[in-house]
Amino acid sequence: MALEEDARHHNVSLNTLVDQLFDAHANYERFIEKMGMMRMAKLTFRRILDNTPPEGVATAAKLHARDQGKVAAISKYGELNVTNILDGLTVMFTYGGWGEFHETRSSHGKRVITLMHDLGPNGSTYLYNFVKTIFEEIAFEPKISPTDQGVVIEI
Repeated sequence: MALEEDARHHNVSLNTLVDQLFDAHANYERFIEKMGMMRMAKLTFRRILDNTPPEGVATAAKLHARDQGKVAAISKYGELNVTNILDGLTVMFTYGGWGEFHETRSSHGKRVITLMHDLGPNGSTYLYNFVKTIFEEIAFEPKISPTDQGVVIEI
């Protein structure tokens, strides 16, 4: 009955909801448990970011990318490369609640990835430093531009 209620609330069929639940479990839930990650309310994370100096936020993001991010990507995909980093960001945003992941092509044929969030300016500081550092791990330098509401990556 709870699943039927959720399906009605999200305006999807019960089968679609069940497929989404299996997908989330297979692609995210199993993985965060295996990696020892925890869930935290977005509001709590935002409060931590808002009350931390930008330098501290940047340092935490760099350490997250070098330690947990790199290990998680290698654990999930077997290696760290551009494709796997972008897939990891997709999972982080799609299932992890970080915000919205969008990808398009520029008129010059470049891939443009936009990571949109509601974590405030320090959220962008965090994401910018995380993304920059994880790409540095593979000696790849995409153009990364932070804004107050997101980070844009051009590849």
